Amino acid sequence: MDPNLKARFQHVAHHLVAQSFSQNPNKSNRPARSGKMFSLGWRKGYEDDTTLATTGIAEKVSQNRLGYEYLQTHVPTVDTFLAERFQNLSQPLYEEVKEQFLTLNAPGLAPYFEENTDGFTCHLSFTLGNFSKASHTDHDASPYTFVTWLPINEKTGDLIEDKLEVTGGQFVFPRNGFGIDFTGFCGVVECAWKATFIII
Repeated sequence: MDPNLKARFQHVAHHLVAQSFSQNPNKSNRPARSGKMFSLGWRKGYEDDTTLATTGIAEKVSQNRLGYEYLQTHVPTVDTFLAERFQNLSQPLYEEVKEQFLTLNAPGLAPYFEENTDGFTCHLSFTLGNFSKASHTDHDASPYTFVTWLPINEKTGDLIEDKLEVTGGQFVFPRNGFGIDFTGFCGVVECAWKATFIII
């Protein structure tokens, strides 16, 4: 892998692990069987009387508020990199997602409530710890889901470059009759699928 590209993936990995320290794992969007799911950006609130929410648990953020605020200044860099990776995978799918995002006049991924005409999403889910949950179909507004698997040490955020031991590793699409087996893989995997059709 190109060293510059690798460094950018490393930045994303460190960033997401750091974000996880200021959050509690998601529980309201179906329970996990294993591992943990976290969120970054904006998402429709699941609780009564909420319509939009950012992520960050006050008790955890208060332990290092300046560090948390500094971490949020790097969100636009993560957003830009993920947009570039999605475009690299499929320019037509990226354009469709971006067009839909812009028509919503939604805030960008960054934690300040501003529209981002250069963005393509306002929400990012990420998982750690061999995450799995029951088969389901997502009900996202976005027409496609862009997915990246990074081999990382979930405690440090460092990319794992050797002796990667994937356990589990099967990502199955039962209704569609196929799956992805990550057993033995060593690298970054990127793909996209129809967000409201695929059952995972």
